[in-house]
Amino acid sequence: MKNFMLLNSPIFWDSTSEQEQYLSPLGLGYIATYIEQSGINVDVLDSVKLNKPVSELISLLNSKSPDYIGINIFTQNYCIVKYIIESINYPCICFVGGQAVRSIYQDILTWNSFNPINIIIGDGELIIPAIISGKCTQQPEKTIGNKYVYRVNSNSIYFPKDINNIILNRKYLGNEIVLNHYGEKETAIITSRGCMYDCAFCGGARSLNMDIPIRMRSVDSIIQEIRDILTLYPDLKSIRILDDLFLRNDRSIDMANTIFSNFPQISWRGMVHVLSLIRNLKKAAELPSSHCKELFMGIESGSERVRKHINKLGSIQEILDVATAVLNNNIDLKGYFIFGFPDETEEDFKKTYDLALRIKEISLKTSGCFRTSVFQFRPYHGTKLYNEIVYKGGIIEQFELNSSISQFEGRSQFNFSAGNYSLEPDDVLNKYIIQTQRIGEINE
Repeated sequence: MKNFMLLNSPIFWDSTSEQEQYLSPLGLGYIATYIEQSGINVDVLDSVKLNKPVSELISLLNSKSPDYIGINIFTQNYCIVKYIIESINYPCICFVGGQAVRSIYQDILTWNSFNPINIIIGDGELIIPAIISGKCTQQPEKTIGNKYVYRVNSNSIYFPKDINNIILNRKYLGNEIVLNHYGEKETAIITSRGCMYDCAFCGGARSLNMDIPIRMRSVDSIIQEIRDILTLYPDLKSIRILDDLFLRNDRSIDMANTIFSNFPQISWRGMVHVLSLIRNLKKAAELPSSHCKELFMGIESGSERVRKHINKLGSIQEILDVATAVLNNNIDLKGYFIFGFPDETEEDFKKTYDLALRIKEISLKTSGCFRTSVFQFRPYHGTKLYNEIVYKGGIIEQFELNSSISQFEGRSQFNFSAGNYSLEPDDVLNKYIIQTQRIGEINE
């Protein structure tokens, strides 16, 4: 029987002594599930969890010599993944996928590998088994030498139109249970694919993915997955919902109540957009009934000028209103912030810091707690801001760890930099990142 090795690609060249925050590679788990069904022996090598240096991973791959190697790629680890593929020293067939591939496949076509490389743009769980079985009826949209580009969109017969029917064998996630922010045993699920928003800094922006419809799972499908998870892990205490659209509107709060009323023994955490609640703030009072413990909100900036530039919907006052409604109902809130957008000034930095501080002050008067997760702006391939920088003659630097802001345990993976595109010097940018992150570290 032939062997397929799926590699959750490393973030760092070397192992790290930090206990980094971790999420299971659910996407690779879905692909592994369907590769197994095609009669191929498959393993998932989770290099993030293993925390091995790249040199050891390459040695491991070459020694195991699987017939097929699949790897995910991100903008920030492009050079690492390229190096891994080019360092495979025995004959095999390679697959490269991930959100970034849509924008960087032309670069992958130039990689120096004697092995064939199948470049998958879009969902891979149905087309990859078809390719390795020799039964794929979809022709590559581009072929250069031994490299083949396959685009899986709504026109592809391998596009998973109904994600209720896409199953996940969680054995491929290994020891997937993590201890969350509260010290509770937690695992993650995905309830939708795609995003309705069009943020200028995000590769998942709607305008970049118009050939892929947004897909939602049914209530029954989600309930069944949670039941299956609790059968595997009876002592589980929390579910983290990773996709952006679980709380997409007022009606989705009713859906959350319907789902989690079946599981009084667990709580859940997930994303919320300011527009999900602002039209009916009273609905926030119903969230505790669903055992919601914490919501994550992508706030990004406190400057209305910057928010308009990055196409971030929702006003500052609406953010404050939603944050207040969430915190008043004994639900914790985690705000994501980004500093260093193109042409951003210290005045913009200060407005973002002040917004985070205002939400923190609100939380001190409520039953909910507020924490922050702060990033330096990174230009991701193909996004509106990336293209703007290049169009204006800017140079996108290679991603490197910004050690100046690595002052908080477990956050090194979030502290990569590909240059400072603001109008302020590095020390000013770093100061505001650190100060805003510190707001979330205070536990009065």
